[in-house]
This record gives sequence, structure tokens and C-alpha cells, in this order.
Amino acid sequence: GRYDGTSRFKRGQRWGFFPSFSLGWRISEEAFFDGIRDQFNNLKLRFSYGQLGNQNVGYYDYIRKISISNQSYLFGGDKPTTATISAPVASDLSWERSIHKNLGLDMSFLNNRLAFSADFYIRDTKDMLTAGIALPATYGADSPKMNSADLRTKGYELSLNWRDEFQLLRRPFSYSVTLTFNDYITDITRFDNPERTFAKTYYEGMRWGEIWGYRIDGLFASDEEARNYPVDQKTVNEIINASAGAEKGLRAGDMKFRDLDGDNEITLGKNTVDDPGDREIIGNSQPRYHYGATLALQWAGIDFSIFFQGIGRQDWYPAANALAFWGPYARPYATYLPKNFHTQIWSEENPDSYFPRPRGYTALQGTNRELTAVNDRYLQNIGYCRLKNLQLSYTFPSSVTKALRVHGLMVYANATNLFTISNYYDGYDPETAYQGGSQGATTGSIGNNYPLVSTYTFGVEIKF
Repeated sequence: GRYDGTSRFKRGQRWGFFPSFSLGWRISEEAFFDGIRDQFNNLKLRFSYGQLGNQNVGYYDYIRKISISNQSYLFGGDKPTTATISAPVASDLSWERSIHKNLGLDMSFLNNRLAFSADFYIRDTKDMLTAGIALPATYGADSPKMNSADLRTKGYELSLNWRDEFQLLRRPFSYSVTLTFNDYITDITRFDNPERTFAKTYYEGMRWGEIWGYRIDGLFASDEEARNYPVDQKTVNEIINASAGAEKGLRAGDMKFRDLDGDNEITLGKNTVDDPGDREIIGNSQPRYHYGATLALQWAGIDFSIFFQGIGRQDWYPAANALAFWGPYARPYATYLPKNFHTQIWSEENPDSYFPRPRGYTALQGTNRELTAVNDRYLQNIGYCRLKNLQLSYTFPSSVTKALRVHGLMVYANATNLFTISNYYDGYDPETAYQGGSQGATTGSIGNNYPLVSTYTFGVEIKF
């Protein structure tokens, strides 16, 4: 049991008690297991329960502070000094509490050559510190930070390992293969948002990472089709409708948004879960189906290992101003262009292109432009499989080291991030997609991050 205190909360809220326990049953040690223990070597059930407190939620947020600053404008010949009071504070601000319950199973077979392990867990995060009750705009301040939300994560982790040894050319050859797989989902179980509006960060029943967006029915094949489209798209065509001359209004090659609610108009509805207009859940930004595979071999002084790692699915929508993805659609004067970008832009000669009719600023900012309006056409699955690490070494036998008068001699080579298999858009690294630049609730990052590089290392180790 832990009894922790912190000065980050006011008196009366500073201390928390966080208990934990674990227990296990080695079933394979029971008398009724005697007849099969030679083949079924180990069977163990585990259960654990634990709580931990989180105080890392800000510095002394229970104190309402006054900030002093000098303004940049002149008032009567001088730059005035102003004082600004912070948002209101909650009187009962206290610890976040993480409650973890885990059920585990360990098994081994065939003289412990085959081993299997499984863990199933539920983690409840109670009293999350986030924006609390909504305040009317006339109050003139932000909502106070409160212990106002709970979330629950359910997941599992699986591991399978095979190891064995046999004689190869009168020398022992040993090897092992390890496979891992895990997955989890997270839901918001409590939050003060009874209207379930998207204007607030969370809502009760929300799947963490869900991406709401529009459905796209391709590109208009002709100017006539665009003019006669019975659905009013002005909500997502701000820049198109403001264009000058012949480029004003929908044309061939522009995107055709699907009218999901049947009112012949693309809208946000009431911007709530129950009335989202023509949007629906089209993906999720959280990674799913993590996996890994390791192969290791040892024979006659040779050591070899290879490690693959990846995820099955993760959705990413490029944020506004993600120049490596949008290029001139974000800023027409952008100089960064993928080498094949011209083959992906719509034209009369290229009607089946990936990108729509070339128009500047349609992917720059806001949610009312055809490319920053999150949609399924440009939603990316950044699932990948990567050769993460490859190692090879050779340890010279004692006959060689004695002749060289050293105690040990080994040469080795190591390589990381050799190659990646992914359908992800060229120019981005799937493992770092959600890094580098701002990231919204439903969109990915700008992508201004240095991609993971391939590294090759060669060396010699000598012991004297």
C-alpha cells in the first residue's frame, strides 16, 4: 500500500492511499498434474490489482494566479502594464487515480521448449484532470480544470516462444522464435457533456481516437456534372466559392461530398454526436494490433538475430498545412513537391487522379475547405511492418585468440530500420506520423519531423 502526498494540491486534497496486490496459482505443481507434467511442464494462473496516483497534471493549479505583462502597443506614449487573472479553479482538485486489473496465464510444453503467455487487463483512469463544467460565454473565462472525466482501457497481450537445440556438423545449433501480439481500446466512461457536442473535447461513450468525417463519392467528371449536382456543398467549399474568374464555383475534378442525411446540403448539423450532419465515424487515430517477431540463431561462434515490428492499422488524416502531403493545395507557392506529384493531380488527361483539381489554399486551415474537411478519400492507414533490427556476429575460437594472445575476439555488424512495408503516403514515416507539429482531435500532425533513418554499424571487440 502506498500513501502519497504532494504540494500540487491544496490542503485537504494532498494525500492519497493506493493499494495493490497480486496472487498466483501454480496449477502444474498440484498432485493431479503428475501424469502429464513431462509434456505439459508449467501452468500458472495470475491475477493482480493495483492503484497508482498521478500528480503530474500541472503546477499548483488550485491557485488562481495573476499574470503581469507589458503590452506591445502605446497608450499615452508609454507601453502599459496589464494584469490578467487566470481561469477559475476547482476547490476539490486532487489526484488522478489509475486502477489496473490483470488476469494472466503462463504455459510451457515439451520440456519447456514451447512457452505461451497471455495477459488480459482492464485499466480505469478515474478523476482525470481536464476541462470541467461548461460556463456561459458571458462569464468571460475558460472552464476550470476539474477531476471531471473517467476512461477505461481494455486490452490483451500474447506471447509465443519456441526454443530448441540440436547437433549440426557435430556442433550445437540453438535457435529461438518469439512472436508477440497485443491490442487495446479506450472509451470515455464519464464526462460532463450531456449534449454530446463536439465543441467539448470528450463525451460519455466516446471511443478514444475516433475520427469523424465526410464520405466522398469521387471527383466530378465534368463541369456540367458539378453544376447540376443537387447537393449544396457551400459549407466545405469556402475557397472554391471565393475564387475569381472561371475558377469560381465547382468544376470538373472537384470533390463530390456524399449527402448522408438526405437534406441535399452538406452541413455540420448541430455539431453533436446525435446530429453530426453529413459526418460519421470514418476511422480511429489509435494504433491497433501491435505485433513483433524475433528470430535468434547460435552456431559455431556465429550469432544471428532479426526483429520485425509493426501495427496492423492506425488511421491518420493529414493536418492543415501538412506540406509534405498537400503540397500546393495548402500553399501554392510551396517548393516542396514529391517527384511524382504531377502524376497525381487531376486534369482532363488524368481524370482518375488521386488529388482533385489544382486549387491553392484548399488544404490550409479551417474545417470548411474541401481538403481540411476531414474525409475518407484522404484518410491514411499508417499500419506498417518494419525490419527493426538485424545483428550478426562471429566470436573467434580459443585457438585463434591464444595465437593472437588475447582473451576474446569478436567481429559484428548491426543494422536498424532496414526497410518498411506500408501503404502510407510517400514522404512520411508511418512510425512517426503523429509526431512533429500540432495535432488535433481528429487529424494527424503536420509531419515536420525527421524520419527514422537506417543505421549500419560494424565493429570489432577485443578482450585483453
